[in-house]
Amino acid sequence: MKKKSIWIIVIIVVLIAIGGGAYYLVNNNHQEQAQVVNTKTKTSKPKKKVIPKKKNISIVAIGDSLTQGVGDSKSVGGGYVTRLKQKVQKKYDVPTQAYNYGVSGDTSTQIMARMHSNKKMHRDLPKADIITVTVGGNDFMHLLQRKGLDLTEGDIADEQVKFDKRLTTLLTDIRGYNKTAPIYLIGIYNPFSIYLSNVKNAKIAFVNWNKGSAKVASTFNDTHFVDINNLYQTKEVNNKVKKDGVNPYLYKKDHFHPNGTGYDMMTDKVFEQVSGTTKEWLYK
Repeated sequence: MKKKSIWIIVIIVVLIAIGGGAYYLVNNNHQEQAQVVNTKTKTSKPKKKVIPKKKNISIVAIGDSLTQGVGDSKSVGGGYVTRLKQKVQKKYDVPTQAYNYGVSGDTSTQIMARMHSNKKMHRDLPKADIITVTVGGNDFMHLLQRKGLDLTEGDIADEQVKFDKRLTTLLTDIRGYNKTAPIYLIGIYNPFSIYLSNVKNAKIAFVNWNKGSAKVASTFNDTHFVDINNLYQTKEVNNKVKKDGVNPYLYKKDHFHPNGTGYDMMTDKVFEQVSGTTKEWLYK
């Protein structure tokens, strides 16, 4: 009887041991699986947040004849403004409108006067996503008309100081209507290779003029200077100008404004800046 009891006890102990071992194995397996799941959860990369694009883009172009598109010899018309609109719409697949407020012959003072009086500009500027500005070419032309062949590098430097003050006022006025849209200020270029050959260091004067404008632009938020001074002044072009007096990128009737190809080149420079700053205008 005693032997039978002992065997019963042994069997019970063995069963308990087997049951405990099985429980340990199962429970340990579940823990390992949970650890694997947790590890996968921790190591998996978070989903990249998608920032929605705006449904429409509005470009407001302010300035002189370069904004108006004088000299454009191609059927597209509208100078750099129409081309910029097309490039933005095509690359970013978003409906784009452009409002062109360029007037041939306007100086910085006249552009500011129009801004104060033009009700359409007052309506469109606050809604703009992109603002472009061309200014300064006519200010320089007026200086050239006053001084003629007696124009000196010093005269250009003096006028530049006055112009920088007017430019500061102009950009301040624009920011008064729209505080957030990026502004792309397009510099002036030297089309006067023939006419200013007598002015010592004329090229340097144009470089300094643009440096002054770039410095003014840097004092305003989200305002970018687009330097086009060297677009139409390559060595090949200069040789051609010296040979037959014609710049292939300028309008033949005035040798001052860009032609269609010239506007293509200008647009590429502006679009380079615009496409590099999408976070300032494309997204909500």
